[in-house]
Amino acid sequence: SNSANKLEFPAVGDRYYSSGSLEGAGTWGHYWSSVQNSSSYAYGMYLNSSSVGPSGSNGKRYGFSVRCVRQ
Repeated sequence: SNSANKLEFPAVGDRYYSSGSLEGAGTWGHYWSSVQNSSSYAYGMYLNSSSVGPSGSNGKRYGFSVRCVRQ
């Protein structure tokens, strides 16, 4: 492995669908995965200062971030 290669996910928060307001910037982050489970829902990842993990199925109307990763 190469220690110079690292992937960072900033705590960018998310955009709340009903008001359009930015929430949680600097505190948590939500990121979309490339996997959807219907035309309206997709899976994602949640992170904060102490944990990271899957966020389950989320409505696409939420403004989660996307992080492109080369395989």
